[in-house]
Amino acid sequence: IPESEPEYSNIEDDAAVSRFLQIATGIVDEENSPRLIERLREVYTQAVEQGTIGPIIHRLFPRGIWLHEKARMETEYFRFPTREPAVLLELTGKIFGNLKAATLQVVGYSAEATPYLEAFFNQGCHELFVGEREAEQEKWLDHYAGCNFIILDRPVLKGETDVLLVLSANDGLVTRDAISRRMRKRNNAPLFIFDWTKQFCSDPHLQKLYNVFCYNRDDLIYIIEQNRQERQSHRSQIIDWIDKEINQFNHWLESDRRYQFAGIIGSTSEMQRIFELISRIAQTDITVLVQGESGTGKELVARAIHQLSGRAKKPFIVVNCAAIPENLLESELFGHVRGAFTGAIAHKKGLFAEAEHGTIFLDEIAELSPALQVKLLRFLQEGEIKQVGSNETLKLDVRVLAATNNNLELMVDEGEFRNDLYYRLNVILIFIPPLRERSSDIPILAQHFLKHFARKLAKDVADISKDAMQAMQCYRWPGNVRELENAIEHAVALSISNKITLFDLPLSIQSVANGADEQLGVKIPTLKEVERSHILKALDLCNWNYEVASKQLGIGRTTLWRKLREYHLDEAEA
Repeated sequence: IPESEPEYSNIEDDAAVSRFLQIATGIVDEENSPRLIERLREVYTQAVEQGTIGPIIHRLFPRGIWLHEKARMETEYFRFPTREPAVLLELTGKIFGNLKAATLQVVGYSAEATPYLEAFFNQGCHELFVGEREAEQEKWLDHYAGCNFIILDRPVLKGETDVLLVLSANDGLVTRDAISRRMRKRNNAPLFIFDWTKQFCSDPHLQKLYNVFCYNRDDLIYIIEQNRQERQSHRSQIIDWIDKEINQFNHWLESDRRYQFAGIIGSTSEMQRIFELISRIAQTDITVLVQGESGTGKELVARAIHQLSGRAKKPFIVVNCAAIPENLLESELFGHVRGAFTGAIAHKKGLFAEAEHGTIFLDEIAELSPALQVKLLRFLQEGEIKQVGSNETLKLDVRVLAATNNNLELMVDEGEFRNDLYYRLNVILIFIPPLRERSSDIPILAQHFLKHFARKLAKDVADISKDAMQAMQCYRWPGNVRELENAIEHAVALSISNKITLFDLPLSIQSVANGADEQLGVKIPTLKEVERSHILKALDLCNWNYEVASKQLGIGRTTLWRKLREYHLDEAEA
């Protein structure tokens, strides 16, 4: 829970998990919900960077983000704003549609109106007219010195402003006659008036003017109350999802899957970022490109995206573009009609059609021929395909995920891959780091595979010896996770005891272990030794000022105290 919300920090057990997920989902404390979510994300990101976060939050945070996206996509909870600036934007949006073409005029001055103006600016309304009085203009210009609003002069506008924000007495600017003159200049185009003062829009004559829409803060408060009631009707469904998530969390907590997310195993900060990204994009239909070396788990990432999406119950079709001959791949992907080519004796439904309403995963996308690249681009742009031998266009609803172990950007530069297709595929890029760059995941993965193959091969093997684990962590793993999986299967099959030893591993791993000392020629300090030395040096440089040292090291003071006790550095000071 963010430190800024201490009243939540004493909640324990399931109530704490529920509160955490409610904050991450965005259904707690409606007024401050966006700030709470943002603060939670900042704290989580900082903790991941510093390595001070455990598997429980690693699990809960991505699941909370996923629940937020699920609630946003599958309920109407977030469609009913409960903050005044958001309600004002919704009202003006219904009238003008795209606010990027709208111009905002402010009458009077009030610093309290800042959130309203920022909301308009964030929606694309960048043209602002700040009044006729010079003193008023100076106040606004000083207040918005660093803002990107385009400040307009009255001679340019001549009454053409679309939204009128009245903050104080206006000496007749908001009267029936003044607004009637303005509407004639606008040819009766819609005009929206928000009366902050609640003094002018109550005029019944003003209310009757054609295409003039008047609201004050009382109107917004009434709408907010209605929206809260609407939200409450949808909140129960989200709470049900959270309760189910808590049950799954408790089951996970008691199992050996504490470092897993949607079938993917990883504890490093790089993998946790991938888990969070999957949580954010799974509920959308956005195209995703997964990049990484062979064996890193690109298909697992694609499956996770599909399983966490609204298409989970629909087909997930995997196509290895490198495994199908080029002359057959088009027919496999898009299908063909009878007589399309020699041997086409019957109509064939393509894999894209098989994946209707589901997901198609195009592995080794770099192997597509130029002709097929054009046809895939057509589908990504229009959602349409043509079967081989047919002129009929088929409209399909299929999400496309793609993967490659090649550098597509380099291939584009060299003319080997279409740049327009690359940008269509690369809307979201997920890069999976090779196993050698996340060696701390090796013990977790090895134990997972050990349990799997011990059950599969009916072997009583439950542990890995220290020298075997050290050898695996020194090995470069050119085949990545897939090679590690095969190595553990090899070791379990050969093991004659209840523990995998160095000699049960493949020879390539044994040779690395046997030759490590000779190749290095020196003893490499352990990570703990390096960390202890680094902390000691930082403390010396900071004259053992813990507050300054913790900031310089980028860790919290509590974390520093824990490490001092762990490495007995508190005794060194004494």
